[in-house]
Amino acid sequence: MRTRGQFRSGGSDTSPTRGAGLPGGVRAGAGGGAPATSDRPSKQQRGRSQLVGPTPTTDGGNREVAPSDSSADQEDTLPHHRLDEFQLDALALGEHDDRALEVLRNAEYSRRLLMLRLLLRLARRRLGSTGPLSPVDVAWRLLASAADRAPDAVSQMLTHPQTGVWAAHTLRRLRHSTSDPAPLWFHVGQLHSFASAAAIRAGLRFRLTVPLWDGIAVLPTLGAAQVSTVEPWTSAVVISDDAGARVAAGAATVAIPRERDESGDPSWQPARVLRAAGRGGAPSLVVHLDDLGPYRGLDSPTPPDPLPPDSAARWSALLDDAWHLLTRDHLPRAAELSAGLVAVTPAPATFRFRPFSASVGDGFGGTIVSESLDAAQLAVTLVHEFQHSKLTGVDHLVALQHEDDAEDCYAPWRDDPRFTSGLLQGIYAFTAVTEFWGVQRGRVTDTEHELAEFEFALRRRQANLALMVLRHRTSLTEAGRRFVDRIARRLAPWQTAIVTADALRAANTATEDHLAGWRVSHLRPTDRLVRQAVQAWLAGDPSPAFDAPSAVVPNPNPPRLDTKAVLAQVLMADRAEFARARAQLGRSTQARDNRGAGDFSLVTGDSAGARELYLAELAHPCDRPGAWSGLGLALESVSPGRAATTLRTRPELVSTIHDAVAAATGEAPHPERLAGWLGGDL
Repeated sequence: MRTRGQFRSGGSDTSPTRGAGLPGGVRAGAGGGAPATSDRPSKQQRGRSQLVGPTPTTDGGNREVAPSDSSADQEDTLPHHRLDEFQLDALALGEHDDRALEVLRNAEYSRRLLMLRLLLRLARRRLGSTGPLSPVDVAWRLLASAADRAPDAVSQMLTHPQTGVWAAHTLRRLRHSTSDPAPLWFHVGQLHSFASAAAIRAGLRFRLTVPLWDGIAVLPTLGAAQVSTVEPWTSAVVISDDAGARVAAGAATVAIPRERDESGDPSWQPARVLRAAGRGGAPSLVVHLDDLGPYRGLDSPTPPDPLPPDSAARWSALLDDAWHLLTRDHLPRAAELSAGLVAVTPAPATFRFRPFSASVGDGFGGTIVSESLDAAQLAVTLVHEFQHSKLTGVDHLVALQHEDDAEDCYAPWRDDPRFTSGLLQGIYAFTAVTEFWGVQRGRVTDTEHELAEFEFALRRRQANLALMVLRHRTSLTEAGRRFVDRIARRLAPWQTAIVTADALRAANTATEDHLAGWRVSHLRPTDRLVRQAVQAWLAGDPSPAFDAPSAVVPNPNPPRLDTKAVLAQVLMADRAEFARARAQLGRSTQARDNRGAGDFSLVTGDSAGARELYLAELAHPCDRPGAWSGLGLALESVSPGRAATTLRTRPELVSTIHDAVAAATGEAPHPERLAGWLGGDL
């Protein structure tokens, strides 16, 4: 059993295609002048008329029934969801628009319904898709009955991010397009768990078998029960009758309390819900802290891992502080989070200046976040990740780019090349981050002020650089170009904002270093040009012309390229910590983080010392991009000229030919002389 907290007693242990490609009646679009449409489902629509299934028949509420002809295959018309031009502009400009956000939420709700119906059809046709569980129609009819009795509760469950991630993953399993260790019936059987949780919330009497993972039954939005089992993939029965609700497997029974915090049984872990109150009329925030659901991760299902009480308490306190900060200083962002953020999946704390966060395209309204150091870090992370949810929702309704399978875009915040869609996602998110730090730097003092200044200058520079890359992409549609233009308009007022000299210098250094390191990692000149250059170098001839751009050849295991940015932050935050990190040079952690001795000298302003350290490192073939990028920056500072220019603008030429000469002769050429020679025709 894999647990973080006390939950141990009693046992052993990318986005599918757009909605238009799914069956059913969701129609999507954006257009000038047409009225915005998002026919919000009524309570009745959110009940049986949307789930489409007959009332389950039972024998006294205790016996599972056989499936009958279900009307879930009937084609009925779901609401028409549409973003008009003005709403699309508002989203691009970062303006909080209640109606635009409502369109996105309702469209995602309809999309979930379509995915559920397709899942049901495919599961019916697949022999053995439910394994030891009842046929899917049994669970479906129970869910329909729950929707009749408690439409709002079922609607809330359908809009939970994990519902979308589960449905998408299970559809891929049913279509043989992905795999994982769990049997198919475990995934299909989550419908049974979902229906059981909905029926309990609706107060229905029923009995239904659900899947277990390592003896744990997860009932979405309610909690998880651990029953005794030694097999990884088994089942238990959920029962709801006059005696209450419970999960039973063999001789073990776990009661499900009527109220969330009633149970003292360590075999029952209630779902965590965090609440942060708004002050002075500001909106409040209610989110699930999701440490139980199997579909809360990124690529593969994840076993329940409940937080220990002290960790959950830290999350609650941090969220409260972050929410106070957001409602005080960033009200439009707070308003959209209040309306659209549904769940946060906690991840372990990371190094302060490398926080982890992620979003899943199928999980609108959800995010994965590492435990933050402080309120500002959590606040900006929530802002950042919700931009991804919004833009994914837009992309399900409006085509912002044509199909483009070229993974060759430079993104200043990534170590790897990106698709056009990924670059747009990053620009949209980091524009909001730029705005956040543009405001927040005026709210803090001393060390935190310098760090906020650096964050603002860095994100502003990154967003502008990425916009330049994106505007050269031919795959943007007309709507996409309009969207990007609005983002650029949003960034424009920040261009003239004054930043402290040290923070600006550090941000510019970090940005240039990242770009040069990315080029060394992922760009390659042609083999023919490399051979010509090696021959010319060895013969003492002038360098051949390098007119052709280098090709993007993605490194499947790119190194960290943010090293100098992180070191600059450490230096600003705590010089003693910086000194300790410097003293650890040569250890495995330093190598893993792609740090070299020259990097420490460069960020402290010792360019001459950094130059000598980089030259010593590059006296042999070197696979550390940060050494090449750092040498270019150091050389530009102490001896600007052709060599420095070549190292800063075409570092992949220097590094590739340097290694080719070393391979041909057994001796590495002097990096600066080689760079100056190559720069003769640049």
